[in-house]
Amino acid sequence: MGRWSRYDTDEERLPEGMKRIGYDADTETYSYRDADGSIWEGAPGNQYGHLTRVSGPPTSSAPPDYDDDDNEEVSVRMPLSYDNSNDYTQKPSWRHEMMPLLNFLVLIGLFLIAVFWFLGSSGSKHPEPAACSDQTVPHKIVTGDTCWSIAEANHLSVDSLLQENEGLNCDALSIGGTVCVPKT
Repeated sequence: MGRWSRYDTDEERLPEGMKRIGYDADTETYSYRDADGSIWEGAPGNQYGHLTRVSGPPTSSAPPDYDDDDNEEVSVRMPLSYDNSNDYTQKPSWRHEMMPLLNFLVLIGLFLIAVFWFLGSSGSKHPEPAACSDQTVPHKIVTGDTCWSIAEANHLSVDSLLQENEGLNCDALSIGGTVCVPKT
């Protein structure tokens, strides 16, 4: 038996005079009857929690009997989760129920925007074009270019291309970069 199982009874959880009268398996809601005969309905999937009034007390033909001798104060325990509105058909907005999920999705969206912004800003920086001398011609690197293909296209050796471009790494040519090719 659980530590707090004694608090799981209707007498402990429901206000005075409230009795559980049924369960609807289709809507997964519990129904309750108040001391004055009002019918209340719980939230779907919850045995206890926020109660919404479904119907008012039954109407009687005779007026209630009030005695002038009854000056006693009647203490009625009502939880704060009662919905005493007169509009019984009022349902909470879908935004009210989905707010935690919507907040989470907004945070995920902002995170993704920030990631793409940082990735896009770092990838948009093009290397500075090489400052070529008067004896060389700038060559823009395109997809598929290698040091050998650039040298062959200009009838040069790879060594002369590397001499003109100090620090050029032929294994890591960046597309959009510039290589200085000697004039022939």
